[in-house]
Amino acid sequence: MARRLGVVAIAVVLCIPVARALGDNSPAPVPSGAGAVAVLEPGREPEPTTTVATLPAVVEVPESTPEPVATLAPAPQVVEAKVVVQPEVKTPQCGAKFSVQLGDSWSLLADYAGVGTRELLQVNKANARTVIVPGDELCVPQGARMRRPAPVVTTQPARQASSSKPVVVVAAKRFTAAQSTQIIRDVFPDALEKRALELAARESHTNAAAYNFCCYGLFQIHFQAHKSWLATIGVTNPSQLLDAGTNARAALTLYKRSNSWAAWE
Repeated sequence: MARRLGVVAIAVVLCIPVARALGDNSPAPVPSGAGAVAVLEPGREPEPTTTVATLPAVVEVPESTPEPVATLAPAPQVVEAKVVVQPEVKTPQCGAKFSVQLGDSWSLLADYAGVGTRELLQVNKANARTVIVPGDELCVPQGARMRRPAPVVTTQPARQASSSKPVVVVAAKRFTAAQSTQIIRDVFPDALEKRALELAARESHTNAAAYNFCCYGLFQIHFQAHKSWLATIGVTNPSQLLDAGTNARAALTLYKRSNSWAAWE
């Protein structure tokens, strides 16, 4: 019973504020401000309101036109052209003429003329393998002059008629080993040059003035054994074989007679 009374009391307490609200017909004050809520009077229609929505401002940004990019063309390369001017090779002109004498060789004649062996060969349109013999007419380059050494006159004692042994006179011109080597190169063809130099070194140690009781000069040519055909090339005395050029030409002739080195084997 007491519980029921308590529930009724609570209900009465809750209803008092409601009754007061219903009994007061005065309009409730309208709060001001942005958060105010309109309270409508009974029987009165609400007035239309205009709500303006604030939109964010849209600013149109014009599309930027890309600036033209300057493209630099590569600078043209400058290539320096080197022009090589070949020196003009002048062929020496023929000057004074002279006759080849016994014992002459290209290197010896070049010494006499005071020019290089190559220059002397060029002016005569020859090469180191060109063989010259006494009586050939050659020429020296322009401006040069053939200066042969004065001949040496030797007084020979009178030979007895019964003596058949020739008198040997050492040549006035002395040849060094280098000069004799060059003369051999001048006289012999390239194919025979190497063997000829070996024989001269073996027979005379490349000494043009070497001789003994039978043999003479660079290639130690036996004068008495080859006397008959030596005369055909102008060699009539063994002293002539002591000239390097004469001896080398005689050795080449001896080789050609048998087409071999048999005379020295």
